[in-house]
Amino acid sequence: MKKLLCGLVAVLVSSTFLLGGCSIFGGNETVLDVTVNNTYDSMTDEQWKEYKDLLASGGNSGASLQASINGSLMSGVSIFTSFSYNDLICYVDSYNGPKQVGRLDYHAVYTGAGVIVELDKANGNAYVVTNCHVVFDDTSKETVSRDVRLFLYGQDARGINYSLDTQYVYYGGEKVYYREEDGNEYYLNDTAIINDREYCIPAEVVCASVTHDVALLKVTDSNVLKKSGAVVAQFAESDEVYAGSRAYAVGNPEGDGMSATLGVVSKESEIIQLNLSDKDENAYQNYRVIRTDAAINGGNSGGGFYNEKGELIGIINSKHTGEEIDNMGYALPASTVKRLWLLMKDADRLTLSYGKPYVKAASFPAEYKIASTVSFINPQGLAEIAETLVVSSGGSGFKTGDVLKKLVIADANGTVKEEKIITRSYHVDDVLLSARSGDVITFTVMRGGAETSVSYNAQLGEI
Repeated sequence: MKKLLCGLVAVLVSSTFLLGGCSIFGGNETVLDVTVNNTYDSMTDEQWKEYKDLLASGGNSGASLQASINGSLMSGVSIFTSFSYNDLICYVDSYNGPKQVGRLDYHAVYTGAGVIVELDKANGNAYVVTNCHVVFDDTSKETVSRDVRLFLYGQDARGINYSLDTQYVYYGGEKVYYREEDGNEYYLNDTAIINDREYCIPAEVVCASVTHDVALLKVTDSNVLKKSGAVVAQFAESDEVYAGSRAYAVGNPEGDGMSATLGVVSKESEIIQLNLSDKDENAYQNYRVIRTDAAINGGNSGGGFYNEKGELIGIINSKHTGEEIDNMGYALPASTVKRLWLLMKDADRLTLSYGKPYVKAASFPAEYKIASTVSFINPQGLAEIAETLVVSSGGSGFKTGDVLKKLVIADANGTVKEEKIITRSYHVDDVLLSARSGDVITFTVMRGGAETSVSYNAQLGEI
């Protein structure tokens, strides 16, 4: 049985055509019902609230869930990114046979999804969270896309709100092609999004992190946003997520427009390995994720993962594929994402190290390990896991054997910004994302049978 873990960006139009004209899209394009656009274009914020209240007033979980899903669709965006390449050795046919013409430029368009996390509709400004791999391709000329376009729900139908223009690449009047390692030859083409001026929301990548697979997009002075029915996604108040909870994913599968799929939280926390690099096949990294059985497809990357109350509990980023594998999709936990996007907003700077985008954050100055794990049913009847974290290599005031109990972050004036009782290993890394330079980080530890505290000044480093 072959098993593959993959990100979920969908290529809208392949950068290649098989000689003979076959494309990734066979046949006519499908378009969505135009009445969707008319409904939401004309709905005011007040009308939208009344609509949600009407759905929720049905007195049953089905109506409430429907209202939640509809609200989440209005806080989601379809994302289209364009990249340029010159990585292929190209040929044209001549009287003397194939002629090599070097590496020629071409463009490809990819699609994903995103979530609006801050909105100033009056001024047409917003911040949108998505996956890093939606805007990142280390085989492209840009590495991080410089052409990012967003479309709101009901305004993302191909053939209505935008079109794809695919042209063969020519050299000296002849069609250009290239050869794969298997000897097959493919025409090279160039793809662009056109006819989107009325509905497109241009965005820029202000920060991104391969380590976390999160990127932050910024929208400025968008007339589309000013007159839209878009709303801000609400993060879940609690960081805790439990297996068996009903949940749904909102995304842009296969670039066919924003939609929702329903499932449950299959596992509240686990570690997977994912490679965001198209250049280095060994560049795998660990990511903490929530597992779900909701249907996840290419183009869902960066879309929201919500509980049945419509609160954001994660950002979809990958799935298992392969023979005999079903319903194993993954989302980055909101407990990480909500702290990370605020850190990125404060940084407001796209920084690359050896072509890899990163963010600077505080870290734990020593090493710790999980000494023990227990599981139990809490008073609400839900299964919980508790871990005991022990310092395995001391430093910066920590001693080997210290048991980590509590973490507090305070600013230079002593005002507490965040505090957390440590019961899971990921609590440390998640909460440290809230620290800024100059903050004081204090851990309560159990040492020799007594509690003591260890404090140090936050220093932000590349992660």
